[in-house]
Amino acid sequence: MLRRSSTGVAALAVASAILAGELRGQGAVDPNVAPRAAALERAGERPLAIGLLGRYLATAPDDGRAWFQLGRFYLLDARDWHLQGHRGDPDGLLYLDFAATAFDQAVRLSVDSGIVFRGLAELERSVVFLEDSGWGASNRASRSPTGSDVPPMPSFILELGANLLASCPVGGVLLVGTDLEALSVWYDNGDLRSRRILSLRPARYATDSLYRRRMAEAMEADPGLPIRHALAGVAARRPICLSPTADTAAAPVLTWTSSRLARVSRPVPPGPEALSVTELLGAMRQGGSVWVGEVRGVYDSAARHNALLCSSFVLVFGDAPPPACRQ
Repeated sequence: MLRRSSTGVAALAVASAILAGELRGQGAVDPNVAPRAAALERAGERPLAIGLLGRYLATAPDDGRAWFQLGRFYLLDARDWHLQGHRGDPDGLLYLDFAATAFDQAVRLSVDSGIVFRGLAELERSVVFLEDSGWGASNRASRSPTGSDVPPMPSFILELGANLLASCPVGGVLLVGTDLEALSVWYDNGDLRSRRILSLRPARYATDSLYRRRMAEAMEADPGLPIRHALAGVAARRPICLSPTADTAAAPVLTWTSSRLARVSRPVPPGPEALSVTELLGAMRQGGSVWVGEVRGVYDSAARHNALLCSSFVLVFGDAPPPACRQ
């Protein structure tokens, strides 16, 4: 009951806070509210944190950090809905609607991570469509990442997605690790479809029965098998690719070959696509966004498995190359 009532309070506050900002001046912004809510969430009191933020934002609708925290909590609620067997009220899509509204306000107020998490909300929405209708149908039915309802992703993140997809052969299954990798690949979903690459989240495959069933269907694998055994069978028919941050515990025992940013289960002939870090270099010169460092971290991780990247990305690594490039 606590979760339901707190969610209701905050859901009403999402709308009333936006309306309040339009009808009257901003109330006093308390910089301590967002950290207090984060502390409550870490202590296992997310419903209380959501209620706190909802009531506060109804009086201080121009606190971007508070909006961001509210959106983040709703995103976590949506993910928990999957883990809890896709049961509960509200359902996952409604949680994502709440999250998107909150992140839109964070974007309006120039919160650095607002755009990235707004994209994550749409990525999560695509997972709900996937679980409902299957891989092919979800790609057609889900909102386009380039649509007007979703803020454009920073170009250096789009560049990462293009580089990850170019590292996996046509028809491959690409295991991605972090949210950032998954988001960057999904935003380039036109290339994802044209290259017939399946993007797979191993942790979700292990914990979400609907996701596992749909992804196993797309790979023509047995959903009753553990992921390592399922992928071992898939590897006989199509390439398996590991992104730089993918969980190797999910990977079958195969002979892995470095292919640009990825490790691939079979030798890869040279392709026409060239990796580009032009956008990342530009973002590094400008500075300011925490996501520049996060993207740089993906390339650092890739260099652990492909020494050729040490020379290819010398401008990115600069005076602080990753450990794998210091020998």
